[in-house]
Amino acid sequence: MKKTILKVSAILAAAVLSASCIKESVPVGGSVTQDQVSASDFALMSMINAMPASMGTSGTGGYAGSYGDHTDFGIPGIHLRLEHMLEDLATMADNPYYNRFYAYDLNQAQGYQYTYCAYFWDMYYTWIRLANDVIASMVPAIEDGADEETMIRLKNNLGQAYAYRAWCYLDLARLYEPKETAEVTIPSQIYELTVPIVDENTTIEDCKRNPRVKRDEMYAFILEDLRKAEENLDPSVTTFSQPTLMMVYGLYARAYLELGYERTGYNQEMFAKAAEYARKVIDESGKTPLTEEQWTNPTTGFNSASSNNAWIWGLALSSENLNNLLTFTSHMSSEAAWGYACYAQFGASQLLYDAVPDTDFRKLSWLGPNKEEWTSGKYRFAGTDEDRTRFLEGQGRPAAKPYVALKFRPAQGECNDFNVGNAIDYCLMRIEEMYFIEMEAQYHLNAAKGVELLKEFMREYRDASYSRIPAGADLETFKKELLLQKRIEFWGEGILLYDYKRLDQPIDRSASNHAGVFKLRTQRRSPQWNIVITRAEFQSNTAIDESLNNPDPSDKIEIL
Repeated sequence: MKKTILKVSAILAAAVLSASCIKESVPVGGSVTQDQVSASDFALMSMINAMPASMGTSGTGGYAGSYGDHTDFGIPGIHLRLEHMLEDLATMADNPYYNRFYAYDLNQAQGYQYTYCAYFWDMYYTWIRLANDVIASMVPAIEDGADEETMIRLKNNLGQAYAYRAWCYLDLARLYEPKETAEVTIPSQIYELTVPIVDENTTIEDCKRNPRVKRDEMYAFILEDLRKAEENLDPSVTTFSQPTLMMVYGLYARAYLELGYERTGYNQEMFAKAAEYARKVIDESGKTPLTEEQWTNPTTGFNSASSNNAWIWGLALSSENLNNLLTFTSHMSSEAAWGYACYAQFGASQLLYDAVPDTDFRKLSWLGPNKEEWTSGKYRFAGTDEDRTRFLEGQGRPAAKPYVALKFRPAQGECNDFNVGNAIDYCLMRIEEMYFIEMEAQYHLNAAKGVELLKEFMREYRDASYSRIPAGADLETFKKELLLQKRIEFWGEGILLYDYKRLDQPIDRSASNHAGVFKLRTQRRSPQWNIVITRAEFQSNTAIDESLNNPDPSDKIEIL
């Protein structure tokens, strides 16, 4: 696994100023000044296009260059950090430290003085700064007036910026708002605190005393950004690779679902809104859940937006912005011969795998324990027959282990050339999530309807013989079944931690196929999911200090 030179310069270097108030944002490949923005519509387009480029580029956070960190590849890297804090992504290698996310699995070095927690803060606030720059430039450009066609385009770009910013703050709010755990006590003074708000009008001086805002204030800000995005986005734009009206409706559904769960109870109005927006996406997007053929396709499975009708929003990753090791495919595609995945042997926890009935095609996301079935035609493999033999038997690489992942295929089914195989489309939102949001929200409004929606989805799209949940299921039974189906559905996609945290669900890594060093168990939600604010922030922001930070969760979880 020879390391190549990064093909792009990093957007984020070590910041002297607060990460949440980075003075300059540098699009991939160059910079855009305010004078250029005023003079050129092309410059405005360059600014909005910098956001998706920075979200998936190898080394985009500067951590690869500064620390040799091979997990520095933007939002896919953040999503894998979240997956490794959960229970279902098993590391099965003889040497488990091929798993470069091991600190998150181990719950070690998660405090404010380490880079592991800083990555979340640094990346999201860099993207917020990019969105702020677009908003600050686009608003006066629109006020100056233009012909109708240009105005539609400018307003659509503005709407995208608001949508990006709302997405960033929604993720930050869910990651940093502390929730009660069994292992770590939450101090009363930080109840419902999220993160500081930095918008297009925030100055460097403002950032020097910028407190964490309360949950209600943060969600009001997010919802207002979504309103502005909805107001400005061109409804005729439907591409998956930029924010669209359907993506905004999806963010509304995510936000309102979170607001349905209050610290002391439930908010029916918010659940009604979550169900409403999830249903709007289902009814108006024209999107349909992945089929078995699309799910298991060895060439396009989970790597090509154009090969299915399910994806609402995602990234189109370019080989020009990727190196061999700092990519999602390198870490998650077991069939790719060049990356970490084939050495770390990532797969499903046996506890999860055993919970999937044979009648559910999603079980084909992982190799089963019966090796005789591997070449029986049950599974479809990327690449050539020779590639399949090397993958299964270990010629020049470790042989595949039972439960190893087949879900994420290298681009075009290319198992050897990383320039081709890394250049995937990466999914950030798909229609199936809206079905699950609707059923969860509806359960709180009408329990029988929530259960029926779950049954309908499973029987129509995943397993015609599904009958696991009883009609009169109580809330705890429903939550566990809902989460189980989401764990199967969204394994490896980076959205599950928010469900675990919201629903106060424990993790259990006792399955025999987890590497011994990673075996642990929590009693409730993990304290690790209350992400700690980086020391660089409260060293430059006097409104946040150690007493207003989330507690350090490091080494607080029971090791088995």
